[in-house]
Amino acid sequence: MFKMWFSRKQSTKDCPHRPPECDHLRTLDCLQLNEEGEIDSIPEQALLEPLGFRPGKKVCLRCRARFGGPLVAEIEGRHTALGRSLAKQIKLRKQLDLCPENE
Repeated sequence: MFKMWFSRKQSTKDCPHRPPECDHLRTLDCLQLNEEGEIDSIPEQALLEPLGFRPGKKVCLRCRARFGGPLVAEIEGRHTALGRSLAKQIKLRKQLDLCPENE
């Protein structure tokens, strides 16, 4: 079982907890790795806006820690780690393209 947990690669399928009735609006935690989305709304958190999380900005999911750990999102060229509970509150309009690779 240990081998199964650590040898599995992350799936590229759609997020299993995405609401089926709403394909155009998703949350940050539902993005796949290197997938980009445009922020639609953010929760009332004082730290999000100074970090660049504002409606209309493009955000890319760069890393997803296992076992419910934090996510790393890239916005305006900066990488920021966010807890999953906060990432679930950031609503996105999903884009259909992948993020540009870092140089």
